[in-house]
This record gives sequence, structure tokens and C-alpha cells, in this order.
Amino acid sequence: MLRWSPDGGNSAKEIVRQQWNFSPPDSVREVEKYQVELSAVTVLELIINPNIGGGVARASLKNLRLP
Repeated sequence: MLRWSPDGGNSAKEIVRQQWNFSPPDSVREVEKYQVELSAVTVLELIINPNIGGGVARASLKNLRLP
């Protein structure tokens, strides 16, 4: 989930929530691009949950660009 806030996190607003399953086994990555225009951002929060089922899992983020 990616969300932002204009007031230090008191009122976070969701930008995008994405769920993706790695299947078939050869699928090891997903690439998506989102472009949004936000003003007066004080908090930008990215939440990665690598396994919504609660098991052991690993997730990584190669890059996040903020102009």
C-alpha cells in the first residue's frame, strides 16, 4: 500500500493498494508505474506485506523515485 498525508500523518490518504501472487513459480517480480500529483506532502508511506497468509516470506524494493 502506498499512502500520503499533508498533515504529518494524521489523515493518511491511500494512493494505491496492490496485491499480487507469484504464480507460476518462474514469476519472481512485478513492475508497475504510477504517476500522481500531490501537493503539501509531509508523509509518504509505503507498506509491503510479503505474505498476507502469515507465513515466512521475503520482499524487496529495488527503487522508488521521488522527483
